[in-house]
Amino acid sequence: MRVLLAMSGGVDSCVSAHLLKEAGHDVTGITLVFHPDVETARCNLKICCSSQDTKDAEEVCRKLDIPHHTLDLSKEFNRAIVQPFIDAYRLGETPNPCGSCNRFLKIGRLAEVLEDYGCERLATGHYCRVRDGKLYRGRDITKDQSYFLSMVRAKHIEKMIFPLGEMTKSEVRKIADMLNLAVADKRESQELCFTGGKSPNSFVSGKISEKPGFIKHVSGHIFKLHHGMSAFTIGQRKGLGIAWNEPLYVLQLDARNRTVVVGERHFLEKRTVLVRSFNMLSEISGEISGCIRYNQEPKPVETVSQVDDTSLLVRFQGPIAAVAPGQIFAAYSDDCVIGGGIIMEAM
Repeated sequence: MRVLLAMSGGVDSCVSAHLLKEAGHDVTGITLVFHPDVETARCNLKICCSSQDTKDAEEVCRKLDIPHHTLDLSKEFNRAIVQPFIDAYRLGETPNPCGSCNRFLKIGRLAEVLEDYGCERLATGHYCRVRDGKLYRGRDITKDQSYFLSMVRAKHIEKMIFPLGEMTKSEVRKIADMLNLAVADKRESQELCFTGGKSPNSFVSGKISEKPGFIKHVSGHIFKLHHGMSAFTIGQRKGLGIAWNEPLYVLQLDARNRTVVVGERHFLEKRTVLVRSFNMLSEISGEISGCIRYNQEPKPVETVSQVDDTSLLVRFQGPIAAVAPGQIFAAYSDDCVIGGGIIMEAM
């Protein structure tokens, strides 16, 4: 088949190019440009999508003798990813921009332009699998990225190929070494690509108008004023600057009243989660599990209730801690991804 491969310039997508070509596919590499004006130092920052990453992808494509293209989506990236990210913090949420980026741009946009590049299928270096048009977790559970892909539209998943789905990270690096690829020892990107190495809170704080409010114990006791809610996130313990007879954690960000609610650890534990914009990838059947953050083993779900066309009320069998509105909730049936949505509230 003619396959369009999304290439970030990292070891995963570059090894994917080799594997696809070895399998007999006609491969075309493409690198998405999200922020051309942001230069990053790979030796200091663990972030992707820099101009150097584009050069790395081009070099690997030359070595493997496959064509390479770039597609400038910087305006779309700012509109669809960066601005909603900032807006979410204004509402007291902790957003997950990578899930949205996969849905709308990295996979969504490329799936819609396959024919423009003469291709039938889209491939990425994600550690996931596709069988019969359905999304499954990757074999290497420690690297499984299905959580971030749970919000990709079903019609786009059906067009996907994941060359690394049955592999481990160590196996991928061995192949890169064997091929003598320049990216063989390249570090993984672990930070958000658009914050310039800043923490999400620091990045947002200078971009929204914030007013002071109170840090308040769940019992109603007021500790002190804070200077802006963007400095806090659900489950946070450090940096609160308050004294109490037990360690305190951020429990809730009440944007309307500009109040940061804190309390003891047991108050973080919830069992019911309200999810909006749920993206259905597979029908719900059998025993269901779900996770509320990346790299978390899915927890057993007791019941799932339909609230409206795209909203679900999910009750876990046991308590889960530090549920943050704005994060992704991903649902599974064994290794099959049922879908994903955005957490609105935990109860």
